Parts: sequence; structure tokens; C-alpha cells
Amino acid sequence: MKDRAEGQPDISLFAAGENKGDGECEGSILRPEEAYRNWEEGKDGISTLFKTRDPACADEMRRAILWFYQLLFWSNGQEVDLTDRQKRVEWLELKPHNVVDRLSFIEQNPRLAHSFLQLQELFAEQWKRYAKDRAMKSIKKSSE
Repeated sequence: MKDRAEGQPDISLFAAGENKGDGECEGSILRPEEAYRNWEEGKDGISTLFKTRDPACADEMRRAILWFYQLLFWSNGQEVDLTDRQKRVEWLELKPHNVVDRLSFIEQNPRLAHSFLQLQELFAEQWKRYAKDRAMKSIKKSSE
């Protein structure tokens, strides 16, 4: 993870694609379920690292932060683009309350157990918002 500030996620893991507005981007399909599944599969390992006070928890937290950005952007039908990410996140429709402040705290403090707890809450909140949005769109579509 070169050329980045200490504690910041490696944004090079995301290739910016051209958003087609239909949940797909050039060269990729946006799958919030995939980002959430990665979190579900990885969170117990991160929890264990915190319990054993393993310094590797910071690297795993950074990976999990990237999964959250995937979930956040993909659940809004947007390709992940973390350039000027605070502004981009503020413009998203589906997002947890105070997400920018909470993410800033987590990114600056990836070794704190409280950051892990906050990230867990962000994942849960975003997943619920995404599920509710899908359900509402499905109801609206079936009533047309």
C-alpha cells in the first residue's frame, strides 16, 4: 500500500468505471451482496485479531473499510470512486447517519476496538437501508 497517508485505505483497489445508471458500470457489475458477504466472512477473523491484540488488525480493518466503501457505493448504484470521497459519500442517497464522521474516525484509528464496533454498526445500518430500498422498489414495481 504505497503512496497513501498512514491509516488511509488503498484506493487503488478500485478501478473507476463509467456508471451507466442501471447498477452496472463499464467492465463490472455492482454487487452489494458481494461486499456484505466479504464482511460477514471476515469479521470474525478481525474480531479475533482484536481479542488477541494482534497488530495485523489494522491491515484487516483497512480491508474491511474498503468492503464498506464497496457496499456503500454499490448499494447506491455507483462505482466506487474514493477521490474526494467525503464529498462523494455526502451525495449518496442511501447511507447511515453521520457516515462521513464515523468513517473518518475508523480510518484514523484502525487499531481501536471501538473502530471495529463502529464499522460493524455501519455495515448493519447500510445493509438494512439497502434491503429496505430494494423492498420498496419491488413493491412500487409490482403495483405499476
